[in-house]
Amino acid sequence: MHKRQGFTLIELLVVIAIIALLMAILMPALQRVKKQARTVYCLNSLKQIGMAMTMYADDNGGFIPRAMDHKVKWILVFIPYLGNEYKHIEDYREVKVFQCPSFPRNGVGRYGNENKDQTVDYVVNAWNMKDPGFSTGDQGNQMDEPTKLSNVKSPAQRIYMADNEAGDWRAVVRNRRELHIESGLNRLDVWSKTHMAASEWTMKGSNLTRRVSASRHRNKGCNNLFFDGRADWLSKVDNTSRYWCGAE
Repeated sequence: MHKRQGFTLIELLVVIAIIALLMAILMPALQRVKKQARTVYCLNSLKQIGMAMTMYADDNGGFIPRAMDHKVKWILVFIPYLGNEYKHIEDYREVKVFQCPSFPRNGVGRYGNENKDQTVDYVVNAWNMKDPGFSTGDQGNQMDEPTKLSNVKSPAQRIYMADNEAGDWRAVVRNRRELHIESGLNRLDVWSKTHMAASEWTMKGSNLTRRVSASRHRNKGCNNLFFDGRADWLSKVDNTSRYWCGAE
């Protein structure tokens, strides 16, 4: 009598089928865990930026940066407040906290630049909360100058920063030179009703280049940093001008 060696073809196919079935069962769960990990990472990054905002205010008479077209740009002046590893860094692209792993890296943005090269993953609140300007042609008024943090009413209900968008109409900022160009064109902040979410925010050729509430982080919403340093997710429906300037 000879002992049987190895597996038959049918036995191998059965094993392969079982492994494939297990993978099919596990993959959705693994994807959910991966998404949750990204969400936690991005919220923690926003919290770190919130702490940098507070420390910057303590060192600058209580004032914090607003519009990116002003010479005081949050993405540059917050770097020394993000930990010892960044104290002597001059290139903002080396700051990992500024990069959100959930920013869509596929596709292209404005001028055909690839989304994977985006270095500004957040937009800042530049709305004049004392004079929202809803009756103006732009449906909003911009606040260029830094704002005293203590003068912000209901800071726990006012967004300071939110997830940036991705789209073929959206500016892809690849370096410091482009940062200055795009911020000078007011494309890296939010200060108008027309910058809020809309049912057709992904439409081709859109010139509404500061849209927020993209389909990121649990879909149909985005992460936000509030003036009190809290970071939280808001749905696209809830993320209205009320959270940006205090008025509807």
